[in-house]
Amino acid sequence: MRRMGKMGNLRGGGKGSARSAGSRSTGASGKPAMARGGGAKGGTGGARRAEVVGAQLLLPADLRWNCPPLRPSGKAPTAEFLLGQDRPMAALRTGLSIHAAGYNLFVSGLIGSGRTAVVEMLLRDIQPVCRRVPDRVFVHNFAEPNRPVLVSLPAGRAVAFRDELQDLGRGLHTALQAALRSRPHRMSRRVVRRASAGRERRIMEALQRQAQKQGCSLVRFHAQNGASTADIYPVVEGEPITLDALSALVIEGKLREAEKDRLLRHRDQLLERLDEVNERIQEEQARIDGELRAMDRQLAWKVLRAHQKEFVKRWPQPEVADWLDAAGEFVERHLSQFVALELDLDEETKGEDEKPEQERDNQPKFVEFQAKIVKTSVTDACPVVIETNPTFGNLFGTVTPPTDGTPPGPQHIHPGSLLRAEGGYLVLRCLDVLRENGVWPHLKRTLQTGKLEIREFDQGAAAQTGALQPAAIPLDIKVLLIGEPGVYETLAAEDAQFPQIFKIHAEFDSTIAVEPKNLTRYADYLQWLVDTEKLRPMHGTAMAAIAEYGARAAGRRDRLITRYSELGDVAREAAHLCEQAGARKVLREHVEQAITMQRQRHDLPQELTERDYAAGYMRLSTAGDVVGQINALTVLNTGTIEFGRPCRITCNSGVSVPQRSGLVNIEGLVNLSGPIHDKGVMILEGFLLQEVGNDGPLCMQATICFEQLYNGVEGDSASLAQLLALLSSISGVPLKQVLAITGSVNQKGEVQAVAGVNEKIEGFFRLCRARQLSGRQGVVLPRANVGDLMLDHEVLDAVRKGEFAVYSVGSVADALALFTDMPAHEVLQRVRETLCRFRQIAMGE
Repeated sequence: MRRMGKMGNLRGGGKGSARSAGSRSTGASGKPAMARGGGAKGGTGGARRAEVVGAQLLLPADLRWNCPPLRPSGKAPTAEFLLGQDRPMAALRTGLSIHAAGYNLFVSGLIGSGRTAVVEMLLRDIQPVCRRVPDRVFVHNFAEPNRPVLVSLPAGRAVAFRDELQDLGRGLHTALQAALRSRPHRMSRRVVRRASAGRERRIMEALQRQAQKQGCSLVRFHAQNGASTADIYPVVEGEPITLDALSALVIEGKLREAEKDRLLRHRDQLLERLDEVNERIQEEQARIDGELRAMDRQLAWKVLRAHQKEFVKRWPQPEVADWLDAAGEFVERHLSQFVALELDLDEETKGEDEKPEQERDNQPKFVEFQAKIVKTSVTDACPVVIETNPTFGNLFGTVTPPTDGTPPGPQHIHPGSLLRAEGGYLVLRCLDVLRENGVWPHLKRTLQTGKLEIREFDQGAAAQTGALQPAAIPLDIKVLLIGEPGVYETLAAEDAQFPQIFKIHAEFDSTIAVEPKNLTRYADYLQWLVDTEKLRPMHGTAMAAIAEYGARAAGRRDRLITRYSELGDVAREAAHLCEQAGARKVLREHVEQAITMQRQRHDLPQELTERDYAAGYMRLSTAGDVVGQINALTVLNTGTIEFGRPCRITCNSGVSVPQRSGLVNIEGLVNLSGPIHDKGVMILEGFLLQEVGNDGPLCMQATICFEQLYNGVEGDSASLAQLLALLSSISGVPLKQVLAITGSVNQKGEVQAVAGVNEKIEGFFRLCRARQLSGRQGVVLPRANVGDLMLDHEVLDAVRKGEFAVYSVGSVADALALFTDMPAHEVLQRVRETLCRFRQIAMGE
C-alpha cells in the first residue's frame, strides 16, 4: 500500500535469467513427486493426508532435501575440481592451447564476487603453455624524434641493455672528449689554423702595401669578443686620419682640395679591394672550418666504430645495429653539442682546475642514449594479469607530457596491463571494459591487428592524442573476458566481429548436481577455508547445512550453487557465532543461525509488508469461500532480498456484445504490467475458446485485477490463479480462501512450472501463522516445481503437525477441483450454461 512503491518490483515469476518470465518448461523442472493414484491416504508422523481428487498432498519429505553429514576427502581443492563441469573446462583448455588470431576467451556463468579469483585459479590449475616473448624497449628516434623506435630484445635482457646503452653514451662522451682534446689532434688543428692565418696575413699585407702606395693605410680593429674588422684611412704627414679630420685640414687650408679628392678616390678603390679580400678571407675561414670539422668527424668516427663494434657483438639484433648507425650519424653532426666543446682546441691543454667555471658546468645530457623499458620478463612464469580498473591508460598505457615544457620522449612512455600480460593472459571483467570511455573499440582493434599503440588519450573526445607517437608493439596475448550469462550472445548479435575476436566461449553453469562427488567438493572447499583462514573446525552436520543452503540458493533441491564466495561467507559467519558461543566446533545450529541473521539484515521490506497485512491495510482473506476471488502468490524483489507476498486477485464478469467481448487486464490498461504478464492473461481467453468456443461467441466481458497493487507486476506465474478466478466469476462457484496458488497455465489447461516457489509458500505461511493456523490453510503449486522445494524448517514443522498443507497440481482441472470441492467438469458445465445465457441476452433471443 503506502510503502509498496519503495520495495522493488513485484514479480509473478522468480529470479534468474532463465526464469525471469516466471515460467519454464516442465522438461527442465525435474521429476514430479511420487504419484499417489486418485488421492492421498492417511499418513504417519502427524502429517495430515486428506483425500484430494486430482491434486497431490505433499509429505514433509517432499518439501525439503536433508543432506547427510559431509566428510572432506583430505585433498586440497582446485578450481577445476570445485566447479566440476567438463564442457567449459574443455573449452578453456582449447582456447588456452591454440595460439592463433582470435582465440581469446569469454568466460560466463561464474556469478559471484569471487569469480575473478576463480578464473585465476583455473589458469593456475590448467597450467597452460606460454610462449616466451621478447623484452621491449623504446629508444630515441634521431630522424623523427616524435616517433620513438621499438627495440625487441631477448627475454629478460632489457635491464642489461638499458644499463649498457647508458654506459655506451658515457663511454662515447669520455672517449670523444679525450680524442678531440688529445695533443696530436690539437696540434693538427693548430697547423691547419696557422696555415690559414698565414695566408690571411699575407693577403692583408699585400693590401696594406697597395694602400701605402696610394697614400692610404689599412687599419684593423679587434673587439673584446675576438672579432676583427678593417677599414681604409687616408694618410697625411705619415699618420692615418679620419674623413672628418681630412675635411678639417682642407678648411684650415693645410691641405688642398685636389689632394683630398685624390685620397678619397684612392680610398674608394681600396675599399672595393678590401671587400674582395674580406670575401676571400671568409671563404678561407669556411674552408678551414669545414676541414677542421672533417678532421673532428673523422676522428670521432674511428672512436664510434670502436665502441659500436663491441656493443653490436653483445647485442646483435638488427634494429640495434640500425639504431647505432643512426646514433653515430647524429653524434657526428652534433659533435660539439654531444661533447660540449666550448674550449679552443688550438690552445694548450689546460688543467681541470684552470678550466672556466662555465665550461665545467656545461656537461652534456645523454637523453639520446637512454632506453625506456616497457616490457621485461624476470622469470619463466606465465604472466597472468588481472586488471580490476581497465581505464584507457591502465589498459593500453599512456604518455605523460613533461612538466618543464620540453618535448616528450621515450622516458615519458608508460606501459599498461596489456603489455605487462604479453606472452600470457589478461583477465578483465566485461562490464568494466564496456563502461570505460573508448576502451572497448580500441581493445577490439588491438586484438584484431595484434599491435599495441601507446598514446595519450583524451577522455572527452574518446580519442588518442599527443605529439609523441611511439612505434606499434607486436602483441602476443590472450584476453579472458568475464561476463554475465547472456552477454556473449548479446555482443555477438550486435557486433559481427566479436565472435571472430573471442572465438572461445566457456560457459559455466551456476549450479552442479546434488551427487556424492559434488557434496565432497563442498566439504573439501569448506575444510580448505577452515585451514586457510584458521576458522573453528566444522562438524559434518554444519557442512551439510551449508550444502542445504547451496541447494536453496540454486532454486532446486537437486542442484547446488557454485558461488563458493557466498558459501564462504556463511561459513565465516557461522564460525564467528561458534566462537562467540564458546563452542569448539561449528555445528548445524551455528550455520542456520548465520543464515537467519544474513536474511534479517535485509528483511525490513518483508517486515513492513507483513505489518501492513496485520494492520489491515492490505486486504487478503485466509478463511471462507468467495466467488471470483483468489489468493495468488507473487515474489517481491528489493534488490537485496526476495520474499513472497500473497496478493488478492479478483474477477468480475458480465454480458457483452460480441464486438466488445473478451478479458480486460486492468494492470495492462494502466501500464502496470509487463509483456509476459499480458501474454498470460491472453492465454486465459485461449483456454475459454478451447472449452466453450464451439458453442458460439462468448458474449462476455470480464475484468481481472491484482488488488492493491501499485508498483507493477511481471511474469505469468499468476495466470493459473487468474483463470480460476475467471471460471469462478462466470460459473458462480466460490473458491476457498484458505488456499493460495501459484502456477502458469497454457491454452490446453496444463499447469506449468514457475520460479520462486519457496519464497511464495513461506510468505503465505507467515501470513497464516500471524492470523493463527487453522489446519485447513495451504498452498498449491505446479507439480513440476516439487523438485524445487527447500522450505524452512518452521514450514515443515507445521506440515508435520497438520497445521499447514502444500499441494501440487498438474492441470487446471486438478486446481479447480481442489478450490471448489466440485469435479472440474461440473464447474465447466456451469461456465457453459452461464455463457449460453450471456449469449442469449446479447443476441436478444
